[in-house]
Amino acid sequence: MILIPNYPYIVGTGYTIMHIMLYLQFSNENRSQEFSATLPIRRRDIVSSTTAVFVICQIINVAISAVCAYPSRLINPNGSNFVGLDANLTFFGAALACLGIFNVVVIPRYFKTGYKYGVTLILGLVSFVAFYLICEVPIQVIPVLAKSLDGYDTSYLWARLTVLLAGIIIYCVTTFLANRIAIKKFERVNL
Repeated sequence: MILIPNYPYIVGTGYTIMHIMLYLQFSNENRSQEFSATLPIRRRDIVSSTTAVFVICQIINVAISAVCAYPSRLINPNGSNFVGLDANLTFFGAALACLGIFNVVVIPRYFKTGYKYGVTLILGLVSFVAFYLICEVPIQVIPVLAKSLDGYDTSYLWARLTVLLAGIIIYCVTTFLANRIAIKKFERVNL
């Protein structure tokens, strides 16, 4: 999606949610949680492995998007994206932060039961979109933020790197917290 000129690039990052939905659906159909609970492993390992699957899907998606970011800039006839953030460091910081918020909403809620994921994913999607709007709208509305955080001007690289670093920190902290909360909840679930 990053290679489509003048397209909201966050949609490509959002496709990770569909991957996670399919993963949870297949896990439920195969009764993976129930089977794993009968194995001689700790319940915390079941939660951590599911969290690892989330993280792997998300990081692969962001990494592929990052690889496509420079060619996207070259093939865009306008030189920048008219619909949302350009594929720059600010975008990737915001995308990682949104995925972290998604994780902290979905992972603990899913492991509250170990099998209900429908409403959980809807809430996760709503939180993903809402947090992205909180990141995107000020950048589009406030000219100073638009100048420093959107676009490719190298004189504002420090500002974009700051947003990327903040996004990485938010992603790591929220995913870690989501895993910890989910472990506590799943320990009490009767499968």
